[in-house]
Amino acid sequence: MDFNRLRLKYHGNPAKLDEILQAECRHKCARKLPDLLSIEGFRFPSTALAEMSTSEAVAAVHASMIQPGETVLDMTLGLGVDAFAMSRRGAIVTGIDIDPAATREATHNAVLLGLTDIRIINADSIGWLSADPSRHFAAIFIDPQRRDSSGRHFALADCVPDITRSSSILLSRCRRLIIKMSPMVDISAVASELSVSHCHIVIIGTAKECKEVVMITGSEITSGLVECVTIGHPSLTFTPGSGETAPAYATPQPGQLLLEPYPSVMKGASAGSLRHIPYPKLAPNTHLFLSDTVTDTFPGERMEIMEVMPFSKAVIKGFSKRYPVINVATRNFPLPAPELARRLKVREGGDRMLHGATLADGSRVLIVTSMPC
Repeated sequence: MDFNRLRLKYHGNPAKLDEILQAECRHKCARKLPDLLSIEGFRFPSTALAEMSTSEAVAAVHASMIQPGETVLDMTLGLGVDAFAMSRRGAIVTGIDIDPAATREATHNAVLLGLTDIRIINADSIGWLSADPSRHFAAIFIDPQRRDSSGRHFALADCVPDITRSSSILLSRCRRLIIKMSPMVDISAVASELSVSHCHIVIIGTAKECKEVVMITGSEITSGLVECVTIGHPSLTFTPGSGETAPAYATPQPGQLLLEPYPSVMKGASAGSLRHIPYPKLAPNTHLFLSDTVTDTFPGERMEIMEVMPFSKAVIKGFSKRYPVINVATRNFPLPAPELARRLKVREGGDRMLHGATLADGSRVLIVTSMPC
């Protein structure tokens, strides 16, 4: 449906334009907000907030950071998905947003959801918190705006609000400060950016994509922990610098399982996530692992190895005759996947995977496997 064309057609008709807005937002959020959109009358304030809203699956991870009965301040309410999830978990929630349309629709939606322990306020959240020293919460949740007219921002100091300038007051008003950040943030830099000594890092993603990084700090956090969460799949939790395994390398063989870490685990590599995987890998910079037995606890995809071939002229020449259609990926390989597919003269698709990879001895191989499971 062409929503822009419909807006032009009904320009000057507020009721019709609102109807178009609601239809477009529902279309944009159909996959990430299935439960909320099953409720008749759920409303959106703008397409921008619909696009930026947390998915229900990710909001459930945020809510798991809160205990029932705790008081929570959501300083960047937006569409309210996180605040609603925390309230449904049993928290006593205050949600603030500077946008009056956002707070108006969030109030409407909270009533629809039957949420009684949630208060919604239209205000500047930093100013509201600063105005009254008695305002104190078990947890403060904040999702600084990372996108504006100049593009996307990754550093906390470039987001709105700039919590690097207000972290002292935030930390003085809660026991736990929960900060949602970009998936592109430098994990090794976030603690120093806020001048905190201890923090928990939670990296949240799906099997295909890293969605965000969350930092939890405050007086309750007395040690560091990293949790790589993949929604609906095994996760990896560790304390940086402890329990690490010495790296071991091996050559892939047919019949083995090729293991590829989920994106959240890969994002945690700088904190040591890959050193907590107890399987040999192909090479120091080839982050694919090997197992001789089926494992249901590995935090990543599993593929059965069918064939391993050297990346040579002879193999390149005859590859397409054996595998004319195959899905191509590369890890620590001199060619990107599209270029490797072109060189091999194969079409993407089918029920097999091809991994171009470099081994520990520097040799390059083509690994044919089953599709991930």
